[in-house]
This record gives sequence, structure tokens and C-alpha cells, in this order.
Amino acid sequence: MKKISVLITFLLLILELAGIALAEQKIVGKDVSYTAQGVVMKGYLAYDENIKGKHPGVLVVHEWWGLNDYARKRARMLADLGYTALAVDMYGEGKVATHPDDAGKFSQNS
Repeated sequence: MKKISVLITFLLLILELAGIALAEQKIVGKDVSYTAQGVVMKGYLAYDENIKGKHPGVLVVHEWWGLNDYARKRARMLADLGYTALAVDMYGEGKVATHPDDAGKFSQNS
């Protein structure tokens, strides 16, 4: 066990000397509004604030319930992996259904 500890310490020292920072993640999640065909959409953007420069982005499309906490959670999980994730609002105005009848109506009107 002591050998593993020494090896890890040695590797961290090499990385530090090479100028490779082991930065802490700082996941930011925030509501964002955008417009599509005259309808205000209320999406959710998640990203790691400590990642600078270009990096990949992902669109998260919600289930038929609408942009709920599950879709937001998935966006944060992707941000935790280093992506910028936008959970989109497919129905507009932040509509979220709690009953299958409402979800069906929302999905037919989109």
C-alpha cells in the first residue's frame, strides 16, 4: 500500500512540474431563454466554469413530460464529464406535464 501512495505522490509531482493543473470542477447550471418561431423557450444550460476554451457541446432532449428535473440532472451529469450541455425546451414557455393526458397534448402541439 505504501508503494502505491509513493507512486501516486510521484505522479502528481510530475504533473505539477509539467504545468498540468488538476483543477477542481465547478459545475454551473442556469436557466436560459431563447426564441423559436416567436415562442419563448426556457432551457437549461450546464457547464464546468473552470474549463476554458473550446470543448464539446451536447443537446439534451427531454422526454414527453417536458423539461423537468430529470433532464436538468442529465445535463449536469454531462457537464461533470466536461461537456457543455443544453437541455432544450421542446414545448415552449417551460411547460411540464405531470399527467399522461397533458403530456400527449403538449407533444401533439409541438
